[in-house]
Amino acid sequence: MITFISAGRKSARLIEGFRSFMDDSAISVITTAADAEESPCGCFARDLDTLTFLFAGILNTKTWHGIQGDTCTTHRALIRLGTEEPQPVGDQERALHISRAERLKKECLTDVTIAINQTYGIMAHILPASETIGGWSVTTPSGRMPLTRYRTTYSDDTHACAIHAPPDSIPHASTESIETIRNSDVVIIGPGRPVTGIMPALMCRGIVEALKEVPVISFVPFTGERSTTPEMRAYTPDAVAECPAYDQFTDLYLMDARDPLAFDGALHVDTRMGSRTRRESVAWDIMALAEGLKKE
Repeated sequence: MITFISAGRKSARLIEGFRSFMDDSAISVITTAADAEESPCGCFARDLDTLTFLFAGILNTKTWHGIQGDTCTTHRALIRLGTEEPQPVGDQERALHISRAERLKKECLTDVTIAINQTYGIMAHILPASETIGGWSVTTPSGRMPLTRYRTTYSDDTHACAIHAPPDSIPHASTESIETIRNSDVVIIGPGRPVTGIMPALMCRGIVEALKEVPVISFVPFTGERSTTPEMRAYTPDAVAECPAYDQFTDLYLMDARDPLAFDGALHVDTRMGSRTRRESVAWDIMALAEGLKKE
């Protein structure tokens, strides 16, 4: 079984490439609800939604978020009534958000996610890294803001200088996510959203310890997202604990062949995934590397 620690559209593209030659039942994906937001319109969780739609075969692969062909009747009605939304939400997608919010009144996030997967007939294993919903924040060059607002404002992590856990404490990883990692033949971390997507998953208590037990392939974090200098970045929660360094658990680093960054030990690969052919090609290349790690 292959497990992805996923965030953003780049991860979704890579996973789609693997689906071209792997059964969904052999794929597990762990992501976070760190940027989730609960409102009268339901519980919005961007990365969980994207993965759900991807494996259900209804993802809008032109934008890599939302449902293909979804309508925005409710969104437009809200605007007419003077209620603004940060971004348009499709009607079918909104139904998922409402259902998730209702289920969360009685069940934990993991159980709700599994139930939603079953409703969509999804065979892959999509899991939240923890049961915690929202509460994270991001420091940018212009100040600090909620993670949810950052993700709706910026299309990548170029402006993210630091990620902060919820004020009370760093979340504990769910039992299911820990067991999934430990039972994996290989874990692939990334690509995409290294600060606001991947890091909240890695920071969950227990994730790093589990990753040390299995082969791990990591996309070099922050590649292509370096408008702020490394000295400005502080990937630590407030006075709680340091964020995990990738070298604690990574067996093989990958980075884009066109990237000018010198990174000792990293394998340069062509990571362009703009077409189905490219996504499949990148996935096959990584699969070959994963097989090599398993043999070692």
